[in-house]
Amino acid sequence: MSHLVNLAYIGHYTDETMLGIRVVRVDCESGAMEVLHTVQIANAVWLVQSKDGSCIYSACNDGLVAFRVQPDGALEEFSRLPLPGLTAPCHAVVSADGSCLAWAEYRNGVIGAVELDADGAFRQDTLRTVRHEGRGFSSPRQDSPHAHCVRFTPDGKFLCAVDLSLDAVKVYDFTGGVSGLAARPELDLHFAPGTGPRHIVFHPNGHLAFVISELASRVASYRYSDGVFELVSDESLLPDGFSGTSIAAAVKVSEDGGELYCSNRGHDSLAVFSIDQATGALSRRAILPLGGSFPRDFAFAPGGRILLACLKKSGILRTYAYDRAACSLAPLADLSGLYRPLFVLFSPQPLATNP
Repeated sequence: MSHLVNLAYIGHYTDETMLGIRVVRVDCESGAMEVLHTVQIANAVWLVQSKDGSCIYSACNDGLVAFRVQPDGALEEFSRLPLPGLTAPCHAVVSADGSCLAWAEYRNGVIGAVELDADGAFRQDTLRTVRHEGRGFSSPRQDSPHAHCVRFTPDGKFLCAVDLSLDAVKVYDFTGGVSGLAARPELDLHFAPGTGPRHIVFHPNGHLAFVISELASRVASYRYSDGVFELVSDESLLPDGFSGTSIAAAVKVSEDGGELYCSNRGHDSLAVFSIDQATGALSRRAILPLGGSFPRDFAFAPGGRILLACLKKSGILRTYAYDRAACSLAPLADLSGLYRPLFVLFSPQPLATNP
């Protein structure tokens, strides 16, 4: 009997060991995990893959680092982009055509973009940065700008920058590429004071967008067209009557676009919504316990049957079997004793079909 195996690249905050990235083999039937390779790098906060899958970019203390993916999944560094005066970026994204990479840095409220060579290397002389200004409603989390996410719109015309402190998704014109990056404040999305938007993702159909708000533990859906966002739904991620402390973290859309998933840190759960793909309306199916503490990020392996979550404060990677019809999760396996795992990036294709 054969089964599928995928590679998952796991980013971590680092202690004195400086072990920032683990390359993990994930059995997509049993959920069993095995560490195949490691990378010494300080605070690998975010990972993103190139368009063709041959490169992985890591946001870290040194700025941005590009790795070539080897046949066995190992990572070989080949390019760096220093970002002096800034902390490790908390988010990065590659444009749909693979020609550039954009990033967000939280502490100083800075976003940036840089062109990529044909081989994936950074074209350092093209780097462009923008520093947000202002403050928000809630102290201390909103005392200064905090850029938390950047995302290109599906039409490639705009770059969206989510700022948790400013309670806004700031929209930048990208029709002129990196050198032409320009603010379009009339298109910005604004949220109620203290909402704290964290991440934006787009639906595979290109016409819907979803924004998760960390401080309010909510997710909003929008219809998107040519830089304009029209609100459709605004839903809580927590059970009715919940009175504890919890903040939202990651938001993901299923491969087929039929479901939306959001993680809660504190309630330590996964909120699952069905998506009306015609209108963008969200309907909450369930809020599923994950166990452990502080699920910072999660991802589904290709096929959508295996979920891998980073339980940051527990120091655990955990796999679960997801039954979509029943909307249920069953824990399968743990990798424990890790230092603050943060982020999961699955390889897009199975590693092998093994007996």
